[in-house]
Amino acid sequence: MKNQVHNTYSEVQTYIKNADDFLITTHINPDGDAITSVLLIAVILDYFGKKYRIVINDPVPHKFDFLSDVEKIQCFNSKNSYEYNNLIVLDASDLDRIGRLKDTIIHPADISIINIDHHTSNVYFGLLNLVEPDKSSTVEIVYNIFSAFEIPLTKDIATFIYTGIMCDTGRFLFPNTTSNSFKVAARMITAGAEPHEIGRNIYYRVSPDSMHVLSKALTTLDFHFNDKVSSMYLTRNSFSNNNKIDTEGFVDYLMTIDRTEVQLFFQEIEKNTFKLSLRSRSYVDVNAVARKFNGGGHLRASGCHISGDIEDVKKKVIDVIKNYI
Repeated sequence: MKNQVHNTYSEVQTYIKNADDFLITTHINPDGDAITSVLLIAVILDYFGKKYRIVINDPVPHKFDFLSDVEKIQCFNSKNSYEYNNLIVLDASDLDRIGRLKDTIIHPADISIINIDHHTSNVYFGLLNLVEPDKSSTVEIVYNIFSAFEIPLTKDIATFIYTGIMCDTGRFLFPNTTSNSFKVAARMITAGAEPHEIGRNIYYRVSPDSMHVLSKALTTLDFHFNDKVSSMYLTRNSFSNNNKIDTEGFVDYLMTIDRTEVQLFFQEIEKNTFKLSLRSRSYVDVNAVARKFNGGGHLRASGCHISGDIEDVKKKVIDVIKNYI
């Protein structure tokens, strides 16, 4: 059963206290906000002695291996049986975003879904929907749930929260950064989070393979509409031995280019299927662009998947963007 009404923190807190047997998940290709959100909700469930599992579609990127309890996060395995009464979905705008786990919801009427998110494109797919686009990150929303309970704020928990906010605000540089983001981050530092160590783990452990692949992507750099739009891409043959390379931050290199308004990074994830990461600097609504291709996200950062060869895919996107430039 879907509920198009925005639920309150109190309603979500009460439900968590009274229910049991949870499965926790997040979106495919998890980022820092996704990983820390599932770990923080697990802290709350541990506090109340709830039964739960954390299962996500893809492996946790190695740069998050410094987070405590990260080993609790299991990667989906089609050979396993997944039975649960309550599904907590974090940082995902719709159920398609959770990947293969969606197929385990055999009888939707028997599963209660708690949808906690901060994307403007969220479709309110849960029985309970706590969706707050004005928050910097989903982990900031989960922190508000956490704060209502008398759970001790340890260094490890503070590290979760600081990491998630730092990642989703682009090191406190993206437009979703708010004064509250800094207030919460400051509380986490007081509680023991170490910004220099967190930053080192996230941003300064890039593998040689990743740098090699980035160099290939940069050779495809292209500009459109008098340099207002920049783009680059990777095809599957860019990856030797089918290595799983973390490309999450590649689009950020395009954002460093002066005078560009929109940045596009295309990555072929299956033959003739591209994952597109979109960013904008000041006025283009890239969420609206992504929605043209059944994607979504935020006003200044969004994504989608598009089928076709690279030239066809680029043309499709450029033809849409010209209406916004």
